[in-house]
Amino acid sequence: MILIYLLKVSACTLIFFAVYQFLLAKLTFFNLNRAYLLLMLVVSFSIPAVTIESRHEVVAANQEIPLKVKYSDNGLVEQDNEGGRNVVNSSINREKLLAYGYFFVLIALVFRMLFMVARIQVQLRKHVVNKDGAVILVDEKSAIKNCTFFNRIIVDSSLKTDQRNLVIKHESVHVGQLHAVDKLLVNLITAILWFNPIIYFWRNAIDHNHEFLADRETTRFADKKAYASLLLNLAMPAKTLVVNSFSKLPLKNRIMMLYKQPNVKFQKLVYLAILPVLMICCMAFVNRKEVLVEKTLIQNLSSVEAPEKPDVHTRKYLNSNTKVNVNASSAFKEADPVLIIDAGHGGKDDASTAFDGQKEKDLNLRAVKILAEEAVKRGIKIVLTRKDDEYLTLSERLPKQEATAFISIHHNVTQPNEAAPFGGIEVYVSKLNPKISTNEALGSGILNKLRQLKDFAVRDSLKNGNLFLLRESNVPAIVIEMGNISDAKTLGYISQEKNIRKISNLILDGFVQFSKRGS
Repeated sequence: MILIYLLKVSACTLIFFAVYQFLLAKLTFFNLNRAYLLLMLVVSFSIPAVTIESRHEVVAANQEIPLKVKYSDNGLVEQDNEGGRNVVNSSINREKLLAYGYFFVLIALVFRMLFMVARIQVQLRKHVVNKDGAVILVDEKSAIKNCTFFNRIIVDSSLKTDQRNLVIKHESVHVGQLHAVDKLLVNLITAILWFNPIIYFWRNAIDHNHEFLADRETTRFADKKAYASLLLNLAMPAKTLVVNSFSKLPLKNRIMMLYKQPNVKFQKLVYLAILPVLMICCMAFVNRKEVLVEKTLIQNLSSVEAPEKPDVHTRKYLNSNTKVNVNASSAFKEADPVLIIDAGHGGKDDASTAFDGQKEKDLNLRAVKILAEEAVKRGIKIVLTRKDDEYLTLSERLPKQEATAFISIHHNVTQPNEAAPFGGIEVYVSKLNPKISTNEALGSGILNKLRQLKDFAVRDSLKNGNLFLLRESNVPAIVIEMGNISDAKTLGYISQEKNIRKISNLILDGFVQFSKRGS
C-alpha cells in the first residue's frame, strides 16, 4: 500500500511542478516561488494521506444484534490451491520484492547523504587555513570552497579581498534565510521519491531559486557587471548536494535573472491559478471510504403496521425437489441483484478429504447447489462458476460480469501436525482488496445472519484471508468455510440437507440485506 501512496504523491508532484514550470518559474517573485516549492511538496504528501468517509444508513430490525466489523487472528487460513498444490502468490511476491527494492534504495541514498556530510567535515579539517566566526578560510586545493555548509561559510583564501567579500555577502544570504533547511528537506524527499524523475527537477528548481534570492540581495550593494564576471570566473560543476555553492554550472538562468526587470505586483495574481489545480488534485487523489451505519428500527409498531418477515426455518425444505436452472426467469428486473456462487476446487483438484472419505470438492458443490436452489425459490438471479465436477483455475473463477456479490463455498480440514481449525462457519474477506469496506459490509451482514444458528458454531468476527479470489475480485467477494470436515460431529451436521438449507437461507438473508443497502 505504501507504494500506491507514493505513486499518488508522485502524480501530485508532477502536476504541481508543471504549474511552477509553465506559470511561475520565470517570475521574479523569488520568495513566493520558494514558498510554493516547499509548500507544494508538503501538500503532495498530504493529499493522498487524507481519507474522506461517506456514511450510508442501513435500516435493520432490532431483534438482530448488529455485528461490528472486526477480525479474529486465530485459526487456519486456507491457501490458494490449484490442482492439489499450493499456488505461489506471485502478485504478493512481486509486491514484496518491489517494497524491499524500494527501501533498499532509500536506505542507500540516506547513507549516501550522511557520507557526503562526513566527507565535507573531513575536507574542512584537512584544508582549513583560518576561522573567523561563521567564516572558514580554506586553501585553494580544497574541493569544498565558496559555499555554505549549514550555518558555516567556506571561502577560498586565495581570492582577492573584494572577491572574498562578495562571496561572503552572497553566502550570508543563504545562511540568514535558512536555505540549508530547504536543502535538507528536499534531499530527504528526493531519497523517498527516488523513482520519480520530477523530484530531481524540483530539487534543481529550489537550488536555482536559492541562488536567485542570494544574487538579488548581493547586487543591492555590488555592481552587477563585476558580480556576474566573478560568477563566471569561479564557476565550477556541483560536486555535492548538501551545500549551497557560490557559482556552479550552468549559469545561464542566473545571469538572465540577474539582469531581468522585476515583475510588476499585479502579476502576482497568477498564483491564484494554484487553487483550481489544488482542487483537481484533491478530487483525484484524496481517498474515499464508504461507511455503512446500521440504524436499528424500533419494533413498537402494531401488527398491522409492522412488515411481515418470512421465517425461513418454517419452510419444508426436505419436501422440495427443485433443480437448479440458471436460465430460469428471475423475479427481479435485469438491473436487480445478481449473485455469483463458486464451489471451491473441483476436477483434478480434490483439495482435502473429510472424516468419512468424502472429498471437499464434492461437499462444496453439494452445498452450492442447495444454496442455488434456495436462491431460485426467492427469485434471485444466480450464476454458478461450476455445475459439476470440473476443474477451473482461480482466474477462471473470478467474476467476468457485473454482479452484486461473489460467494465462494469451502470446507475446512485439519492438516497433519497442525492445530485443528475452528469447527464451525467462518467468513473471509481480504484487506488487500481495494474495495475492502464494501466486502466487509457483505461479509459482516451475512455473518450477522448466520449467528442466528443455535445448533452450530459460527465465528463471531470476520477473518482476513490472503486468497486470490478475494484479492482480485472487482465484485464484492467473500469466502465461506462451512465447517471442519475432519471433525465427525461437524461433518454429521453439515451432511444433513435440512441444515445446509437453513444455512443457505441465512446466507441469502444477508445477501438480500446487502443488495438493498443503497436503497
